[in-house]
Amino acid sequence: MSSRTILILINAAALAGVLGFIAFRVLRLRHNTEPKPENLTPFFDDDVLEGAHLERVLGVSLIALVIVVLALLGYFIWEPFRETAAATGFHKQSVERGATLFANAQSKAYDSTKSLLCATCHGVDGGGGSATFVVKSDDPRCDPNAAATEQTPVYCLPQQVSWAAPNLQLAPLRYSRAQLTQIITYGRPGTPMPAWGVASGKGALQAQSIQDLVNYVESLVTTSDKAQAVDAKETESCTARGACVGREQLQAPATRAAAAKWVTDAQADLVAVVAERDAAPASQRATLDKVVQEKQETLQVAQQWQATTLAPTDGAISFMNNCARCHTRGWSYFDPSNPEANPPPGIMGGGAYGPNLTGGDVNNQFPPPTGEDELLQWISIGVPANEAYGIRGISSGRMPHFGAVLTKAQIEAIMAYERTL
Repeated sequence: MSSRTILILINAAALAGVLGFIAFRVLRLRHNTEPKPENLTPFFDDDVLEGAHLERVLGVSLIALVIVVLALLGYFIWEPFRETAAATGFHKQSVERGATLFANAQSKAYDSTKSLLCATCHGVDGGGGSATFVVKSDDPRCDPNAAATEQTPVYCLPQQVSWAAPNLQLAPLRYSRAQLTQIITYGRPGTPMPAWGVASGKGALQAQSIQDLVNYVESLVTTSDKAQAVDAKETESCTARGACVGREQLQAPATRAAAAKWVTDAQADLVAVVAERDAAPASQRATLDKVVQEKQETLQVAQQWQATTLAPTDGAISFMNNCARCHTRGWSYFDPSNPEANPPPGIMGGGAYGPNLTGGDVNNQFPPPTGEDELLQWISIGVPANEAYGIRGISSGRMPHFGAVLTKAQIEAIMAYERTL
């Protein structure tokens, strides 16, 4: 029997006793005789008052005092356990509510009136998945506000992609509770992750519902040892769901052939656009110059990707599996086996949700050799929001920490790779 049930029974018994006494007194009213004035009512004489009667009264008082003292002592001993049990029970209920909010139709906790279908993107077990997303064309020749018609050039049409949703079993190891709250409340602009919190001005969840989801996500967490072991395996053969590559996949003949074809096609596209620009009127050349720059970047990305497939390093693979989602535009929908299936990504480490790491920026922020320890700490545990890091950095508080997900050797491999960008 739970303590809550015991308290309910005690209170019910006390209430029944009070009501019974009141009923007894009411029913006895008609049997009452004419009351005598208190000063005329005969009472015990002094011998009785200061004898056995006094001893009985003092004995009852002593017993009552002992009961009160023992009850208070018991209360002080029991209260911390009761409070802990209440907090544990509330947290358990919060996790259950979060599971309902997270669920989709394939989940046990699904409720058609409450569930937000988070599991549709992140997987029923939170292990990762994908979400359908529409990427608009950023070609300089296109009007971003124009409606698509049959006459719209192919390069101006929006494209539907499969966006890799992250593994939430690793999220509590990478993010603090405050970071998880911020992500769920405000979402990830430019990605399929919407803002769920009322505080964002876009969502419908109040603070308690957000905390319910955070508690549920934290309940999914795996151990640090398992996370590090999985990442080590994925360096060789990718087993995770989402944007993940492994050495076996990179070195597969089909992957290398697709990378070589991408380079050839990108070169042909660049040649065609340069010819178009050279033949265009002067009024159109400024726009076509921007197109040429985009095609040059795509060719650079394709060549970089081909070089990665030919000689993948541990640092490059770990960076792609852990860092590229934020630091490389379009990586979340990049298909290693078919790199031309979706809009081309940006240069590896060139910045997206996270800052640009190319052009020596990492070396400038954490100049070697003195900056090695600080860079390791920055990747491993980060620094709080608005705190300084590196030479001129000020933390936004959004950088995940990888010390519980990756080993020191894996992080050092990523550091070495970032310094080559």
